[in-house]
Amino acid sequence: MGEFGTFVARYGLTAVFLVTFLENAGLPIPAFPVLMLAGAYATTRQADLLLILGAAVAAAVSADAIWYYIGRWRGKGVLNHLCKVSFNPDACLERAVDGFHRRKGPTILFAKFLPGVNTIMPPLAGVSAMRVSVFLLLDVAGALLWAGAAVALGFAFGERIAETARGVQGMMGWLLLGGLAATVAWRIGYRFWLVKRYGGNRIAPDDLHRRMQGGEDVLILDLRRDDDFAASDRMITGAARLRPASFHRYAMHLPRDRDLVFYCT
Repeated sequence: MGEFGTFVARYGLTAVFLVTFLENAGLPIPAFPVLMLAGAYATTRQADLLLILGAAVAAAVSADAIWYYIGRWRGKGVLNHLCKVSFNPDACLERAVDGFHRRKGPTILFAKFLPGVNTIMPPLAGVSAMRVSVFLLLDVAGALLWAGAAVALGFAFGERIAETARGVQGMMGWLLLGGLAATVAWRIGYRFWLVKRYGGNRIAPDDLHRRMQGGEDVLILDLRRDDDFAASDRMITGAARLRPASFHRYAMHLPRDRDLVFYCT
């Protein structure tokens, strides 16, 4: 955070705009502490808090507008790319779309306080063809809440934050690095556990057809993505439709006395 402090002190509003824009564009750059530092320096350098807040809001909304129009232009394809970092891209996409349609206003207002949601929210608004005027109005309000909270915290504690920024640098760096390493390790370990715990044998279509013709009690679950399911005019006879985004709700209720066959895209 020491480098951030020097950067903010030297370049002022340019630093605020740049860092805020890059975070909202999707890069792993923490803008919130930078805005806090900008608010803290405002107490000692007579900087204009309204200008700091304006630069942060302008940067955040500019990045979000770019993502919004990318979503309008590319459709769900851009969401697929953003969800590739998830262990279950299909469920990631469907849950994001479902959640956005249920709570559009609150999602946009508070997205910047939720890592991950902040990145996927603007293209989601574009994909859903939300009116640009409504999106921008809510996005500006959300950016004001987020940036205002950071600047207000920095201004409230003022010199104490500015003076200790250099001392916090090393600790924050190690905490961020340790947290990132722990998150990656946990996700990899959890993935292996899921595969070992729930992984099953593959079955060829001909073998499945033969078992069905033989009258075996096999439960077939259609786990195709919504788009692929809607675009298809065929479904395996007797199969039950189960959306990837909803699978976790029904997994514990699936019968354990029957063979389960899952098929997807």
